[in-house]
Amino acid sequence: MALPAWWEIATPHKDIREGFLDERVFAADLGDVLEGRAPVEYQDARLFFRRTYPTRGLKQLIENVFSRLSGGPGDAVIQLQTPFGDGKTHALLALYHSANHPDLAAEFWGFSESPVSKVNVTVFVGTKADPFGPTPWGEIARQLKAYDIVSEHDQKRVAPGKDRLNAILDKASPCLILIDELLEYVVKVGRTEDQLDTERGQLLAFLQELSEAVGSRKNAVLVVTLPSSALEQYDERAERTLARIQHVLGRVEVIYTPGRRDGDLRDHPQKAF
Repeated sequence: MALPAWWEIATPHKDIREGFLDERVFAADLGDVLEGRAPVEYQDARLFFRRTYPTRGLKQLIENVFSRLSGGPGDAVIQLQTPFGDGKTHALLALYHSANHPDLAAEFWGFSESPVSKVNVTVFVGTKADPFGPTPWGEIARQLKAYDIVSEHDQKRVAPGKDRLNAILDKASPCLILIDELLEYVVKVGRTEDQLDTERGQLLAFLQELSEAVGSRKNAVLVVTLPSSALEQYDERAERTLARIQHVLGRVEVIYTPGRRDGDLRDHPQKAF
């Protein structure tokens, strides 16, 4: 007995049936989702989950983050470090939609119930950020409705101390902080060597204080994305900046590498998808 043709048992997606492929569906952008301008496959949480395959690594990332947000064990500071196009933005979108739609997330990830009923999510995307606009600390505080705590620091572009960051977290926790394409932002604001040193110094101070503040509490998580090498897209100056950022975060973070498929995350000193 001959097997049926594939088109007799499966219906191709609409763009295949109509002979049109929108390549935007392959370019996930967290900033576009935040602004409501992303393709529906990424914008709509229900559709995003429907088209996401829950790999073991991705599920472990979600379980870790939401365990921590609910006051349980888990990594507080996470770096997603990948080559270009290796899944980090999809992982951030999974975190973003899971935090904003806990009931849908519980069903999709197979949780018996939603680990937390409400999470305050804040997003800073370096590719979207205006180098003349709000600082990372100003934008994060604004989204968490705590801008008054760092308004002067934002306007003067001076990193706030840990006491003010703790005040923001006290007000906003449980809190998930997603920082995407951080190196891109540093490259944009560092238009001259002197300016780069100044901006980079303030940013590094902010990252150190933020990572320590998040790491000291049980219901906050910081996730930062960085390229595996700045030389893929930038120059040696950017590579040195990347090394400095990695050094600051490296004292408290756990690194996830979405491209890998082997092994269990908890079996590796450097965690991997």
